[in-house]
Amino acid sequence: MSISVSFSAPVIAQALIGAGALAAFTVTPPAEGRMLLVSLSGETDATVTGWAIDHGLQIIDRGPVAGSLVVAGRSREIMGAALTHGKILTAAPAAGCGAGTR
Repeated sequence: MSISVSFSAPVIAQALIGAGALAAFTVTPPAEGRMLLVSLSGETDATVTGWAIDHGLQIIDRGPVAGSLVVAGRSREIMGAALTHGKILTAAPAAGCGAGTR
């Protein structure tokens, strides 16, 4: 005996929209607090650090990948500048992003 399951296009679309919204929510930086600053242009850690300080961000720790930092600040004030300079801000999960290291 076999069981047949079929899904309609609207059900699949709704599931994909829900999964996309959940993914976006998990990487959206907070309005204020700890964030992960990631360079998309391959800059050195020193260059990213200098940029972050120049833009009023507090350095918390190195990020999990080269050219990334865990920083503290206000995402709304810095998001536009970050994007125009080849950087993105994401949520900084506690595990692996400087938690308890300083």
